[in-house]
Amino acid sequence: MVDIEALTMQAMGIVTYAGMAKSSYINALKCAKKHETEEAGKLLKEGDSMLAQAHESHMGLLQKEAESLEPQVCLMIVHGEDQLMSCETIRLLVTELMEIYGNQ
Repeated sequence: MVDIEALTMQAMGIVTYAGMAKSSYINALKCAKKHETEEAGKLLKEGDSMLAQAHESHMGLLQKEAESLEPQVCLMIVHGEDQLMSCETIRLLVTELMEIYGNQ
């Protein structure tokens, strides 16, 4: 049986890490626009670390579902996956824009 409370906590971890990663990426772009190359790079790496945490949490849920053959889905998981995908898109766009600003 699915433990909704535990599932929700894991989903919140995905949402939290993805949100923090998005903030780091946006701040990296702001620094890049000011030609603060070192700080932009630091923020990009910080975002990557948080995105990796979000992916790790997500992978844990996928593995648990595969092992138990019991669906691990709730609205919070759907929201977490949405945040994760948007974070990946933002990272891609930010790194492309940083190249334009000459900071990559």
